[in-house]
Amino acid sequence: MKLEVEINIAEGTINKHELEERVRKEAILALFADRKIPAGQAARELGLGRLEFMELLKPRGIPYVVYTAEDWEADGKAIEELERRRSTR
Repeated sequence: MKLEVEINIAEGTINKHELEERVRKEAILALFADRKIPAGQAARELGLGRLEFMELLKPRGIPYVVYTAEDWEADGKAIEELERRRSTR
């Protein structure tokens, strides 16, 4: 999908290309933060490797991985089930 945004700014206020790139970068980061696109896609769109992308997220307070309490509980149950199956062999 291609998105075009129109912003009225006085001529000579800012370099158009720099502004376009900044808005594009922030849009990609917002999409990732909202979990609308995966990390790999966001990094590729920004021309970054995984570690560079993670470093970009850090000062913005955007977590690279979201691991919820529900995830923790589900993992605990899965581990208990694996241990139960092993002990019945």
